[in-house]
Amino acid sequence: MVLMRLFGRGEIRRWRDVHVAMARAVLQQAAADLVESFDADLSQADWQDGLIEQTRFVAARIAPVVRQVADPLARRVIEEADRALQPIAFHHLQWQPLPVDANLMRDMMEELGDWAAAGGAALTGLVRGAANGLPITAGLGRGLPGDWMRLRAEARLRAKVHAYVYATVVQGPKGRPSLLEHVIELLRDAARHAQPL
Repeated sequence: MVLMRLFGRGEIRRWRDVHVAMARAVLQQAAADLVESFDADLSQADWQDGLIEQTRFVAARIAPVVRQVADPLARRVIEEADRALQPIAFHHLQWQPLPVDANLMRDMMEELGDWAAAGGAALTGLVRGAANGLPITAGLGRGLPGDWMRLRAEARLRAKVHAYVYATVVQGPKGRPSLLEHVIELLRDAARHAQPL
């Protein structure tokens, strides 16, 4: 009887490990796909929304898409894990969505601001190096300051969007769980409480 129970616990640990790995693979890929998709659109952001009021832009245009893509994937991972758990343990695993919190969005963007600015500065440095190599004459150089400012602002916006997607889907800042961290905790909690059949 004890041997059967130990074997059952081992099965539950294997179940946990397989589904944690699946959650990582699915949600990390979702984050990469989101970043790639957003990158294609960010150069079209206008000055007011995307380049000046960046936190509002991320809250209004980026956050809803991240939720629409990532939440159903996380739910599907949990539902699949529950189906796989039923033949080996007494426990029902249920999806529990993370609540949407407007203050969390603002606070997260503030916490990510330094990281994003650093990423933006690095990108901007590359652009500045390229721009300094261009021969500029009085006639040709008139449009460059506006373009230069736009490139710099766009680089900062791109860094903020990347940081937001990563923090929301893969690894949250300062004890605020990302979607992946939330799913992993649900799986680990289920493994702790499940009783082998």
